[in-house]
Amino acid sequence: MYMSNIRFLIVSLVAVLLFSCSQQKRYISYKVKEGESIRDIAERLDVETKDLIRLNPDVGDEPAINSVIIIPNPEYKKKLPIIQKEDSDTVDNDTTTKPDETDTEQSPDSTQVIKTIYKYKTHTVKAGETVYRLTKQYNISKNELLRLNPEYPKLKNNLLSVGQVLKVKVSEKKVFYVSLEEDLKNHVTHTVKSKETLYSLTRFYNLSKQELIDLNPEYPELVNDKLNVGQILRIRTLENKLDTDDVAMYIDTIAENRAIKLLMLLPFRAKEYDSISSEKIFDRKKNKSAADARLANMVTDFYMGAEIAVDSIKNQGVAVDFLLFDTGNRGKKVKDILDNNELDDVDVVIGPFYSDNVNVVADEISSPVIFPHFSKNQTEFSSSNIVKSAPDRETHSEFLVNFLKEKYNGETIFVVGDDKKVSENQVKTIVNGLKEHDSIQKIHVLKPENGYIKKERFTDEMKPNSKNWIILTSDDNVVIADAINSMVVLPDDVTAQVFAIDKNRAYAKVNNNTLARIDFTYVTDNFNDSKAKSIREFNRKYRKKNKDIPSEYSVRGFDITYDILIRLASDNSLSDTFKEGASMRLENKFDYKKKFFGLTNNRGLFILKYNSDLSLTRLK
Repeated sequence: MYMSNIRFLIVSLVAVLLFSCSQQKRYISYKVKEGESIRDIAERLDVETKDLIRLNPDVGDEPAINSVIIIPNPEYKKKLPIIQKEDSDTVDNDTTTKPDETDTEQSPDSTQVIKTIYKYKTHTVKAGETVYRLTKQYNISKNELLRLNPEYPKLKNNLLSVGQVLKVKVSEKKVFYVSLEEDLKNHVTHTVKSKETLYSLTRFYNLSKQELIDLNPEYPELVNDKLNVGQILRIRTLENKLDTDDVAMYIDTIAENRAIKLLMLLPFRAKEYDSISSEKIFDRKKNKSAADARLANMVTDFYMGAEIAVDSIKNQGVAVDFLLFDTGNRGKKVKDILDNNELDDVDVVIGPFYSDNVNVVADEISSPVIFPHFSKNQTEFSSSNIVKSAPDRETHSEFLVNFLKEKYNGETIFVVGDDKKVSENQVKTIVNGLKEHDSIQKIHVLKPENGYIKKERFTDEMKPNSKNWIILTSDDNVVIADAINSMVVLPDDVTAQVFAIDKNRAYAKVNNNTLARIDFTYVTDNFNDSKAKSIREFNRKYRKKNKDIPSEYSVRGFDITYDILIRLASDNSLSDTFKEGASMRLENKFDYKKKFFGLTNNRGLFILKYNSDLSLTRLK
């Protein structure tokens, strides 16, 4: 990511390069002596080891004898740390050039920052080569090879692909001083606001804490998770900008003495189940209908998650009047609830659960009606006060297209569909969207012939030393199996990555190890970061209250209810808060956009990729 546009960066830096010859030199070159480590040198200079490494990211902890590194000038008239907030000096690990041993760098003034540009010696992988052989050939460790090539994580498992171009050595390094103002213009930036945290920023923009620290070394307090209102933080370089970077982050605020009336419509079917044991209601094997058991679990879990959200909002000083109505089987009681004026004077309605009841409710009231989950029929909603909490499949397709256009680098593209109308529409959206990219001219569209797709229809179009993208829009078991099985075994000089607009039920029949082998990448509306403190706290509260482990629907019940209530707690209309930005809750992202004279859609999505250890990495 950091090395992708060296040419552009050099041009930008040269244009704004300013040297302050009259100032004392703050940084000088130093030749490493035998037996010295970065830690030894840092201790002698009385600076932090991590700061010295940031000035010299290419040398590692044990620099080679006679290698040249950059150090702070011990004679500099002011005893200042390497990176100073006051002087906005930064070290960016973007790029490279080994400095002449006699050269020394001049001190920047308060309007300048340090930029380092790198050039690399590269190696193109040939058939039969191994990671071990490459490390011996170029006298580098495996860890060094990984550090130089973060875009190839499979190197960790000793996996190479013929034709891969690997960086094997830093061949040149140059340090420049560049205008701070100009540097910020070349980055996506975020101005810190009240109540924001380092975790909320890294999660919202999908970057690690270390990446944020490395991009903003003039703020060393980031290491301790400290932010200051008004700080301007670099998020990523403009050449790596994502379309989602233009979306603002919603800031939760609570008005004084705020009271909210929430009404929830859920099909508990309590009267129908009154004389039936809980096992026969919730156990799919004991219930007469597995679908009914599944629905009972979904509804109950959603409600239990919502309860915790209501409690959480109340604990923050908001008065919540929580009304719950049982809509019965297939929502048969909805009309009676409306006839009894039960929905009058409510601030918001969450539900009903069945899509065919949503327009009925929305047409009778003026309050926002939140449809709580995805339905293939939600495209038929028409009332302007309806809010769809789950993105449409068309939105999934557009989200994937934008991601692929941002990442495209000459890959051969296949789009796989079937004869169903839904799949055909998604194929059309993807093909038309990708062709908006200037460099994408040809896309191979494949559909089953005689009920299946031959492997040769893929491999005949895959050139040697090529990278290929296979995009799946189908939910047909056979189509998905044919496409995936075709990608599992390919020639050594051909690589393929499989994408899907969603991980539908057909993928449950595919072994996860197989998905990992093909770098399976898919669009989803939820992502569980199990290490997050907020999720661990929710799980603790849920287990304590319900004596059970929360399901995906429990989390969804919490996320939707909490998000709607905290937005209303600001004392602004729900539609106005949607304009203020997107929010990230436990697992779900809510980026609501209202159509002109139409209803409101959520566009909050993630893109996840399977890793070799079967964990998931969020790509967007």
